[in-house]
Amino acid sequence: MFEEMKIKNKLIKIMPVGDSITAGEHYGEPALEKRTGYRKLLYEKLIKAGYNVEFTGSQIHGRLPENDANWFGYSCEAYPGWDIPAITKRVKSSLAYYRPDILLIHAGTNGSDWNRKPEQMKKMLDMINDFSVKENHPITVFVCLIINQFRGKHTPTSRFNNKIADMLNTRTGDTIRLIPVNMENEAGIDYSDNTPNPESVPPYEGGDMWGEKYPGIQYDAFHPNEKGNAKIALKFYKELIAVL
Repeated sequence: MFEEMKIKNKLIKIMPVGDSITAGEHYGEPALEKRTGYRKLLYEKLIKAGYNVEFTGSQIHGRLPENDANWFGYSCEAYPGWDIPAITKRVKSSLAYYRPDILLIHAGTNGSDWNRKPEQMKKMLDMINDFSVKENHPITVFVCLIINQFRGKHTPTSRFNNKIADMLNTRTGDTIRLIPVNMENEAGIDYSDNTPNPESVPPYEGGDMWGEKYPGIQYDAFHPNEKGNAKIALKFYKELIAVL
């Protein structure tokens, strides 16, 4: 109990890393101040559990009014539309400044170069490990096997995830601690397009992705809706508290 209390009192700096899914953006939706994706829900769960956490990074997505005492975790390294190499460059420049204890990486949905993406992710992890060694700064890195696309039948995504899982198993010599997070199959994401209930308060009952039937929004194969974000947050939360 004493050790647990010490961990909870220590400030834990968490850097969410990724693209539009991490940013909480869906082709310009929702309004800028509400683009929190899974991050707000995860932040609130950790605070409620008694952990002293700070979300950190050079980007701001979802900043609410200053008098909103319920949301201070808007900082991240999230870049809508960017591929893994571009994100890697920005994260490299941010590590020394923010010195996070934990990274949450969900990247790889952008671009069609699926055969090259596993190597790109390897280079990102190499960079993070090099920083950890050089600065003698321990980092725990949660690496996502990314969510699939709407209808859940995008084979390149699944192949990418399998290669990432295999790669993580072989990186036994890293200084950084690597933890795979199977968002594709273990977060409970509903990739269907079940008919929503238009009379319910959002999130509408239906699938967990922005599908064809989601009220008032264009078709989108890539992004989770509110329900999907809640499931991603819960999966991250379970993985984090198992370590914390």
